Amino acid sequence: MDKTCSIVQDLLPLYEEDMLRVETKEFVDGHLAQCAACRAELDALKADVKPAPVSAQPLRDLKRQLRRKKLTAVLLAVTLALTLATAGFAYLTAPQYLPYSETEWAISRSPSALADDGSAADGLSDLSGAESISVSLLVPVSGAEVTNTQDPNSGKTIYFITAWRTPLDTWRGAFDKTGGAPNTHSANDRTQREADALQGVLAKAESARTLFTLDAANCAAVCYSQNNGQDDVLLCGSMNGGIISLPRLALGYYVLLSLALLITLGIAFFACRRKKTGKALGYLALIPASYLAGHLLVKGFTTTSYQMQRDFSLIILAAALIYAAVMLAINLWRQKREKV
Repeated sequence: MDKTCSIVQDLLPLYEEDMLRVETKEFVDGHLAQCAACRAELDALKADVKPAPVSAQPLRDLKRQLRRKKLTAVLLAVTLALTLATAGFAYLTAPQYLPYSETEWAISRSPSALADDGSAADGLSDLSGAESISVSLLVPVSGAEVTNTQDPNSGKTIYFITAWRTPLDTWRGAFDKTGGAPNTHSANDRTQREADALQGVLAKAESARTLFTLDAANCAAVCYSQNNGQDDVLLCGSMNGGIISLPRLALGYYVLLSLALLITLGIAFFACRRKKTGKALGYLALIPASYLAGHLLVKGFTTTSYQMQRDFSLIILAAALIYAAVMLAINLWRQKREKV
């Protein structure tokens, strides 16, 4: 093999890739036209050169990671929005109980009581002979509720009525027309105002009912619970002594239990944070922490409740959303730390 063949064969890989200058390529072309050995070397080079297979798997993995991050971010945003919506709903529908001074009642018994002279008698204190008692609240409210308990002295039932307004109804002007204090009106328009108010009461939806008809057969008394730490007000009937409706205290116990669990699991987490159980303990500690955060969103720093079922349900919902948001945030943070 002469020097020319050696030079040409060294240039053949670049020649095959079309990476030679024009003059050099013309030189190689001229030599290949005359040299069978170099042509054979070029043919062998072409046969050995196979394009490396291109895999699309890295692109698929990248696309999958980006899709997962986007989905996690969307779920996190939705969860945070639902958490804020729950807190807003809890505030806007929180009952604000009316004191007795801001209420006005129309109470009647059936059949009506008669005095000895045959005239109508006041039967509001003596309920004997009455079949039913109609109690109407003549001021608009967001909701009202009737509960009862047994009188230990007479064995009959004592009914408790409570009424409230919500910030949502106040904000949307539901009480603007007749929402003022009843004593601010003159006595001349009282009859017409009561008739209009009672007609409005009858037309209200179930969420704002203000008319009650109670069975008087075993009724000892009907009271209005102000739910403000003051004595309940006797509306009709009679009973010995006064009664104060007290709030439920269970939410305070749940807060103390959550604090105890959080402290215990927190200590265990820091003691085992370098072990496999540390991660599980950290996730468990988020449960009582989420409950405390949910309580703070729904009830603030108040641990008593006059509507235990409502408040506890909202706290559990808020706690679940907060826990889900924290887990999604942790997952999103880990995804961002992953090397693509």
